[in-house]
Amino acid sequence: MSEPGATASDTAGRSRALRLAEFVLGVMVAVLLIAMMLVTAVDVFGRYLLSRPLPGAFEITEIMLALIIFIALPLVCLHEEHVSVTLITDRLRPRWRQIHSVVVSIFSAAVLLLIAWRITAHSLQLASYGEVTIFLRFPKGPIGYTIAAFTVLAALATMIVAWHHLNRFRRTDA
Repeated sequence: MSEPGATASDTAGRSRALRLAEFVLGVMVAVLLIAMMLVTAVDVFGRYLLSRPLPGAFEITEIMLALIIFIALPLVCLHEEHVSVTLITDRLRPRWRQIHSVVVSIFSAAVLLLIAWRITAHSLQLASYGEVTIFLRFPKGPIGYTIAAFTVLAALATMIVAWHHLNRFRRTDA
C-alpha cells in the first residue's frame, strides 16, 4: 500500500477476518437485492396478471432497501468508494493529501458514530411505543437497531481506512 493510489481495500495488507467480513457483507447485500427483485416481480405479476398484488410488498421492499443501503455502507467506507469532490485535494502535495485522508477518515468515523447513536436513540423510542409497520405490523425497533449496528461497522471500516492512511503517511515520512 505504499503506492500513491493505494486504498484500504487493496488485497495486500488485509487480514483474513477483514476479507471474510467483506465477503459476508457482500453476500448479505446480494441476497437482499435478489429477494427485493423477487418481491417486486411477484408483486407486479400478481397485480397485473392475477389482479392480486403481493400483500405488504411495498413495506417489504422499503425495509429491504434500507437494509441494503446500511449493510453496504461499511463496504463503501472500507473501499473508499463514496462520492467525493476533489477539486482542491487533487492540487495538494502527496504528503498533505495523506494528512487530509487521515483527518477526513477520522471525522467521517465520528459522524457515523453520531448517526448510529441517534438511530439507536430513535429505535429505542420506537420500540418503547411498540411502533410497527402499517400493513405487516412488523416492529420498527429491530430494524433501527440493525441499521445502527451496520452504521457502527461503517465507522469501524472508516477507522481502518484512517489507520491505513496513517501507516502509509508514517512510511513515507521515515
